Amino acid sequence: MTEPNSFISREYPVLHSIDRGRVEAGAAVGQVAHLSLALLVTGIPSFLATVPVPLDEVDSISRSLSEGDVRVAVVGMSVGSDDLPPGEHPDLEPWKAPDADDEGLPGALLSLVCRDGRRIGVARIVARERKASPDEVARFVLRQIAKGVQIPDLASTG
Repeated sequence: MTEPNSFISREYPVLHSIDRGRVEAGAAVGQVAHLSLALLVTGIPSFLATVPVPLDEVDSISRSLSEGDVRVAVVGMSVGSDDLPPGEHPDLEPWKAPDADDEGLPGALLSLVCRDGRRIGVARIVARERKASPDEVARFVLRQIAKGVQIPDLASTG
């Protein structure tokens, strides 16, 4: 098995906000906070995501993000259709059975790399078609971020 390639962006200023008041489904009250992240791309905020973080890690994550600019790391990966949320399965031709050797859909795992080396997982982006390799999806994601495309909008860009 080959190791996945990791693609790293240039540095971007990062904005973050922490909401300690929301409760993650299934979590005890007060155990999870929500971290909202945005990059400043050519001076314009570009929303990345809001991710749950353990409440006991909020202060150290905030310190890491406050140390300066971050880089975006994107790793190409294959995502099995079983890993997609309900209702998000790719359309199969009805006369074909799923292939047991199916390698899945090409995708990319996106994270922020802080100056102190901390990595914060941000999003998993999955291509709807199998036309591209995972590395091509990863490079596409980095190009779109450099243009200021917001992560929630990537599904509609290609």
